[in-house]
Amino acid sequence: MTDLQNAEFITKLNNHLKTGGVIAFPTDTVWGLGALPTRAGADALFEIKQRPANKHLIIMSDSLAHIRPYMKNYPARAFELADKYWPGALTIGVPVAGTDSMVFGGVRVPNYKPFMELCSVIDGHCLATTSANISGQPTLQSADEIKQTFPDIIVIDNAFEPMGGAPSTVAVLDGDNINIVRNGAVVID
Repeated sequence: MTDLQNAEFITKLNNHLKTGGVIAFPTDTVWGLGALPTRAGADALFEIKQRPANKHLIIMSDSLAHIRPYMKNYPARAFELADKYWPGALTIGVPVAGTDSMVFGGVRVPNYKPFMELCSVIDGHCLATTSANISGQPTLQSADEIKQTFPDIIVIDNAFEPMGGAPSTVAVLDGDNINIVRNGAVVID
């Protein structure tokens, strides 16, 4: 178990991320890989996963307030959905600001205390994320599998709550119109 209360470890973690490092962590749905939401962080995630360049990453955080700076030209409906369903298993597809907005395809605030604890100690409180696996392969199921597959990353194993909920619902907004790209745990009414 990783101690996110240890100042020395937190400094090491943030330095690792600032230099383009990748981490793994539990979420409410599956294990994830994350890096800072910068071009260097995104490039590191694409490389380690062997992910096709046309597949986007999402930005996840512990609060809407921390994600706001990354949202660009978002419709008002995105904030209505966020207020109603976050924290929760809803990914909202909106244009995201950053060094390369085409890399980021959406935002999410999981309802999962271990992930929120992680975000609380990360500088900027946000991560560019994707599932923990080699692209096209099944998602890795444990910290041990992740360490074997990705030996050069830091694994945050603080899952004091069960994982494995349904995948997030993915809603892409075109103005006020909502297109459900993937049905998941959240049913939008």
